[in-house]
Amino acid sequence: MKPLVIDLCCGLGGWTRGFLSEGWEAIGFDIEKHEYGDKRYPGELILRDITTLCGYDLRCVNPALVVASPPCQKLLVYGDALEPR
Repeated sequence: MKPLVIDLCCGLGGWTRGFLSEGWEAIGFDIEKHEYGDKRYPGELILRDITTLCGYDLRCVNPALVVASPPCQKLLVYGDALEPR
């Protein structure tokens, strides 16, 4: 049985591509489907806001690993404070 990775905020699947190349299975969660030309998420994609997930939602698939790549811009606390002046 292949190990399973859950990829939160998966986008185009950067994490997932690496895990798939190493023989893992992957399920990605994102709030929207990302497609750029012929590039799209390479695994199973579930369109869902991850802020509505809890650990119980994932227990039935028993993932070996959970990774996340949240969008920095929306979560940045300091905003313009990091911009050079």
